[in-house]
Amino acid sequence: MGKVLLLSLLIFSTSLYAAQTTKQQKIDELVKVMDMDAMVDSMYSQVEGMMQNMSVQMGVKPNEKPIFDKYYADMTKVLKTKMSWQKMQPMMVNLYDKQFSEQEISDMLDFYKTESGQAILKKMPQVMQQSMQMSQALVQDAMPEIQAIAGQLGEALKQSRSEAN
Repeated sequence: MGKVLLLSLLIFSTSLYAAQTTKQQKIDELVKVMDMDAMVDSMYSQVEGMMQNMSVQMGVKPNEKPIFDKYYADMTKVLKTKMSWQKMQPMMVNLYDKQFSEQEISDMLDFYKTESGQAILKKMPQVMQQSMQMSQALVQDAMPEIQAIAGQLGEALKQSRSEAN
């Protein structure tokens, strides 16, 4: 009886390992098919666009551009170090493993290998950049109201705290 139980556990754990390996291999293939490392590179381009907007928002004058450029280079270096593909890749694999079933991974693989799937992947960085710019513009538009509300909150908390004492 003990040998049968041991053999059953061994077979079960081996098939579980094989299933995880298969899913892991599919995720690794999906990462390659989706060219995720290139997506990270395109993210840096999006950040560059936001940084250029920041220089305009800050009213950086031509004679101040070298100062801005130095800080911009420092920020870019931090981003590329802290958000490198080497650091993101294991996290992305883990995220896909947790969020998607093996069947869903297989379906994504099938789709992204198609001509339409590849076209979508090529266009997605521009779509993301434009949507970020639109969101940034909307947030900028809402910022005065948000700051006013935050100021009101600060005053209300200050008043509440003074009444509590």
